[in-house]
Amino acid sequence: MLWFGQPGPGGWNRKCLCPFPLPSGQHSQPSYGFPQVNEVVFGPGESHCATCGEDGSVRVWALASMELVIQFQVLNQSCLCLAWSPRCCGRPEQQRLAAGYGDGSLRIFSVSRTAMELKMRPHPVALTTVTFSTDGQTVLSGDKDGLVAVSHSRTGTTFRVLSDHQGAPISTICVTRKETQGHLPPSLAAFCPWDGALLMYVGPGVDKEVIIYDLSQKQVVEKIPLPFFAMSLSLSPETRLLALGFAECMLRLVDCATGTAQDFAGHNNAVHLCRFTPSARLLFTAACNEILVWEVSGR
Repeated sequence: MLWFGQPGPGGWNRKCLCPFPLPSGQHSQPSYGFPQVNEVVFGPGESHCATCGEDGSVRVWALASMELVIQFQVLNQSCLCLAWSPRCCGRPEQQRLAAGYGDGSLRIFSVSRTAMELKMRPHPVALTTVTFSTDGQTVLSGDKDGLVAVSHSRTGTTFRVLSDHQGAPISTICVTRKETQGHLPPSLAAFCPWDGALLMYVGPGVDKEVIIYDLSQKQVVEKIPLPFFAMSLSLSPETRLLALGFAECMLRLVDCATGTAQDFAGHNNAVHLCRFTPSARLLFTAACNEILVWEVSGR
């Protein structure tokens, strides 16, 4: 199903990607009874993306057709985090996915062979984030109790455990993203791709706003007011665009170059995940079990 949205800053269209197909005869809009999408990651060249969900599934999609091409399923476990091996770790046929689960297990899947290569359990509790090293040989994973494990992606051997954060959930290892705790909105931060000295932050506070902090000047240089507390944040790597998702089922796109902003509806639940693709041509947003794919144009 292809939906066309009104052009906003940058201009875009959107498509609806249904990660949990409905039985025949039902409406193509996902229902609330389907499990939540927890992560979206992209393969080299952006020909494919992968999603994971509360039902224990890992699904690989062809971006050109938005068709499901591979599915890995683990029963009776939720898949909470996902990482795609980096481009530099080998040939395309060696691409792999690392998936973290609620029981503390970590699985490595081969995309080309459509098979699970490795299962390990570096954590005693649920994983919250996972990522590959730049060479793809090491997997770093964090759990809800604050432990970070460093494991070999080929043998499954865990050769180091970091406990400096023990007692607090590890929200992310390579980017700043913190899961919501209780009824508070999450704290989110990201370095600006277009200016490495700038750090953008949103989180619970007196005012609903994006705070831009200049690391070289060691001070706040700008504040962008928001209508609500943000649930998700993503910065375009190629343009000065900022995407924000809200619990109020709304997505906002901010053009940081001009200061203009436009809001978009379309989700039926809190927009808990925003992800620009590395080329900045697409933006993925997720709300519960529903993913919308936005095509960004006019860059």
